[in-house]
Amino acid sequence: MPATRDTAARGKGKLLITAFLLVGLMVGLAACRGFFGQAPIALLTYTPITDEEVPVTVDFDISGSNDPDGNIATYEVDYGDESTHATGTDVTDALSHPYTVAGTFTVTLTVTDGDGRIGMDTATVIIGPAMVTFASDRGGNYGIYRMLADGTGETEVRNTASDELFPDLVRGTRDKIAYAAEGSVWNIWRMTVEGDSLAQLTTQTVSNQIQPSWSYNATKVAYASNSAQTPSASTWEIWTMTANGGSQAKLTTQSPSWAIAPAYSPVSDDLLFVSDKNNTTTGTAIWKLHGTTATQLYPATTDHTYHYGDASPDMSAAFATALDLPDGMISKPAWSPDGTKIAFSTDKNTAINIYVMNADGTGAQTLEAYVNSLLSSSVTASSITSADDEFSPYWLEDETGLVFVREETTGYNIYKVSFDDGSVTSLTDTTDTDIMPAARR
Repeated sequence: MPATRDTAARGKGKLLITAFLLVGLMVGLAACRGFFGQAPIALLTYTPITDEEVPVTVDFDISGSNDPDGNIATYEVDYGDESTHATGTDVTDALSHPYTVAGTFTVTLTVTDGDGRIGMDTATVIIGPAMVTFASDRGGNYGIYRMLADGTGETEVRNTASDELFPDLVRGTRDKIAYAAEGSVWNIWRMTVEGDSLAQLTTQTVSNQIQPSWSYNATKVAYASNSAQTPSASTWEIWTMTANGGSQAKLTTQSPSWAIAPAYSPVSDDLLFVSDKNNTTTGTAIWKLHGTTATQLYPATTDHTYHYGDASPDMSAAFATALDLPDGMISKPAWSPDGTKIAFSTDKNTAINIYVMNADGTGAQTLEAYVNSLLSSSVTASSITSADDEFSPYWLEDETGLVFVREETTGYNIYKVSFDDGSVTSLTDTTDTDIMPAARR
């Protein structure tokens, strides 16, 4: 009997030891899992950038990140530009980041699992500097050129034996230029910013199409055309078509007056244009087309003598007359990048100068007054306005300043006024004709 009790005791002892061993093994395995387990896998990708010109918003995707033996607890994205990092717990989060300066940026994704292990992945994003696209006759005929926003790095995009004028870049990507090219008549064409992939969008044989303007989503192009030859060849109206040249349709009915210089809003389908309707003897006005309704935006009255364009160099007698353009009107109104302001040229003070107003036509003021409203110290009027004409305004899309054309005794050059300090610098300095700066407005 005692032997039986000893055997039973030894059996219980073995079970207890086995239980302790099992518990220890489980604890050890749990500890080993944290030591020997697999690290999470980080996967960082981004939507290919077609627009590398600041400002650029890049969309990132980290949804491919995973943990082979657990779950990802947190993530962190360093965008490489000293901005605030993106953090979260769900790798399916939609991530986008605006880059406002040019440079090469290393973007780093770090994911951490529940056991504290980490995984990392990187990607390189290259953002280019702001550019200005413009027309110039420096090659003999008018052609399309590009340069950095500081006036350096000038390159020729397209220059042929015929003239190319009125460049306008597609919004959002700025990878395509619409322009007007001379043939037996003028038609609208499209090309890349490198001058490749030429496509003729309009094919007219008896009329002219000029001044293209891309819509905010790049699906349409507005332009001025005198194809409605009633009552005369000088009856210009605003037309529109798809980005590939299809579905051409007349948008305005200003006849017997004229409508030219279209400028699509950067945020909607609203369209500015210039017309002398209601003002055939007193001057011209800026109009806005909203839907199918065209209204005179500025000035609000008909009693004025303002003009919102300029014959531009050498065009009053030759180019503009050949096209039957009213008063040689070339200069287009220009929207600010956010669509809240409009810059335009007017000769209300004898010489042609640039003014800025609200998008509803109110609050018109000189460019000097507008820049002063942005600064802590005033700039002098003479630093922006000269005795010569200033026209063809264009807002730099990075919102650092406004570019315009100034007539000089030696030629026509492109200038920039900075919104940071009010300084005015010449971007071109030639005896040639540099005009029509353009981009996303």
